[in-house]
Amino acid sequence: MSRKRSENENDSGPVTPHVPVDRFGVLKQEHGNSPERFSSKSRLASSTDHDREERKVRKWRKMIGVGGSDWKHYVRRKPNVVKRRIRKGIPDRLRGLVWQLISGSRDLLLMNPGVYEQLVIYETSASELDIIRDISRTFPSHVFFQKRHGPGQRSLYNVLKAYSVYDRDVGYVQGMGFIAGLLLLYMSEEDAFWLLVALLKGAVHAPMEGLYHAGLPLVQQYLFQLENLVREVIPKLGEHFTEEMINPSMYASQWFITVFSYSFPFPLALRIWDVFLSEGVKIVFKVGLALLNYCQEELVSEVFLKSYKFILLS
Repeated sequence: MSRKRSENENDSGPVTPHVPVDRFGVLKQEHGNSPERFSSKSRLASSTDHDREERKVRKWRKMIGVGGSDWKHYVRRKPNVVKRRIRKGIPDRLRGLVWQLISGSRDLLLMNPGVYEQLVIYETSASELDIIRDISRTFPSHVFFQKRHGPGQRSLYNVLKAYSVYDRDVGYVQGMGFIAGLLLLYMSEEDAFWLLVALLKGAVHAPMEGLYHAGLPLVQQYLFQLENLVREVIPKLGEHFTEEMINPSMYASQWFITVFSYSFPFPLALRIWDVFLSEGVKIVFKVGLALLNYCQEELVSEVFLKSYKFILLS
C-alpha cells in the first residue's frame, strides 16, 4: 500500500521486488507456499471478501459524495448511521479522504492556501536535527519509510519540520513521527500536515498538543485517569498492579502519545484510528481497558510477574 491522495486513487508506486509485504505495505515473514495458501477454499473466501468490500465502498461513496461534497449534510441527517459505519471500519481506499472529513482538516487546508509550502520551503526549525535523527525509527518495517532519504522519509521530515515551525511552543517530540507517518500513508504531505494541526489544536475534539508539551502534562493526566479506571473497572488487576507497584507510565504512555500506532498490529491500529478521529480520545481508554481485561489472568500470574521484573532489572 502506498499513499492515498484522494478517494478515487488506487495503490501507486512499485513495491520493491522479492520483499514480502502485507496489503498495507508492512514487511512480513515468508511462510512458504503452503497448500492452504492456494486452496480453492482460500480463493473463494478472498473473492467473497472482495465483493463485500466493494459493496461497502459503494455505500461510502454515496454517503460522502464526490470529493466529500455530501459529507456534512449526511452527518447532520444520519449521525447514527455514520457512527455505526465508522465503527465497522472505513474502506481502505477511502480512508484518507474520510479521515480528513471527520477530523476537520479539510476545512483548515482550504482556509490556509500556500501556508504549508511557506513553512517547508522558507522557514527553519530548531528541531531539524532531532527530526532527521528519528526519521529512520518511524515505521521501520513499512516499505514506504525504509529507504534512507527516500520519498517516505523526505515527506515525513517535511511534515514534522513544518509543524515544528507552525507551533514553536510544541516544536517536535519523537512520538509525533508515528502519527505523521500513519497519516502520510493515506494522504499527501499537505493533507497530513493539516490533519496533524487539526488533532493537536482540537479542530473537532479536545486538543492533543498537551501530549507533547514539556513535561507531557496531558499524558500524565490521562495516565492518572487510566489508573483509576483500571481500579474501578478491573478491580482484581488494579489491586494487583498496586501491590506490585506497577503504574500506567510503565506500559501505557505510548498508547496515548501515538494512539496505538507504535505498538499495535497495523490493521488493528487503522481501525482504532477510524474511531479515534470520529469519537476522540475516549477510544484510547476503551481499547486500553479492553486489552488489560482480556489479558488479566496472564498479567496477574506469577510467571508474568517474574518475567516483567527480569525485564525491568536487565
